[in-house]
Amino acid sequence: MRISRRQFLITSAIAAGGAVVAGGGAMYAKFRNMDLFNLYVESTQKVLAVHFGDDLAETILRDTLQEYETLLPEVPYIGGEKNLNAENLLVSAYCLAKYRVLKARGQTTEEVGKIIYEAYEVATDLPGWLRGVVRRLKYGKKNQERWSEQAAKSQKRQYPGDWVFTFTEGDGEEFDYGLDFTECGICKLYHAQGADELTPYLCLMDDVVSKAFGRGLVRHKTLAEGAEICDFRYKGGRGTFVYPLRDGWPPKFINEET
Repeated sequence: MRISRRQFLITSAIAAGGAVVAGGGAMYAKFRNMDLFNLYVESTQKVLAVHFGDDLAETILRDTLQEYETLLPEVPYIGGEKNLNAENLLVSAYCLAKYRVLKARGQTTEEVGKIIYEAYEVATDLPGWLRGVVRRLKYGKKNQERWSEQAAKSQKRQYPGDWVFTFTEGDGEEFDYGLDFTECGICKLYHAQGADELTPYLCLMDDVVSKAFGRGLVRHKTLAEGAEICDFRYKGGRGTFVYPLRDGWPPKFINEET
């Protein structure tokens, strides 16, 4: 099973040229709505091949996608594409499917966490100019406004499986804006599926995304590690710092890479 969405995306974007950089709405919409998930699946295949070889990687990927299809009906509806967290929930369900397949093959939770982390690194390893386009369109000022609106909606608790959080306007010096999550959709999904031990590894993906797109995330607490909130604070261009709560956390493989 060979998935080449990433090459298709990059080739198409290069062909579009200045239109992407100047406005890029249609191209970005295609990237956001169709290609991100496939991009992550492709990156998973590459990482699995490094760990297990091409043939076994093909088998694991096929089994993961089958497990994902089985799991999908159990993933709660949280409002569809209008919800900014919907993509996170689907990717976390895919990671859970991969976790189950790899655990059945004798991998530990930390070993699977390493594979998930590396797959995110590969998925965000885009050309610099394309990272800039994504950063501007996906993480710009307009996106802050959408997060503010989403935070207000979340307080209504319309969807039980959704995130609940508040938005904090920054001063532009200490931080640009903040999100304080008191309920997490991934924590809820993984708890319902008996996989609480995997949840903290998904929190590390915020570290990868922040570094890749220059979001300057600083976070001291997470619900997954027992805190009362996840306290996200973003400031474009500064270094990323995700504070470990648990003894021995981050995992050894992260410490070795930083």
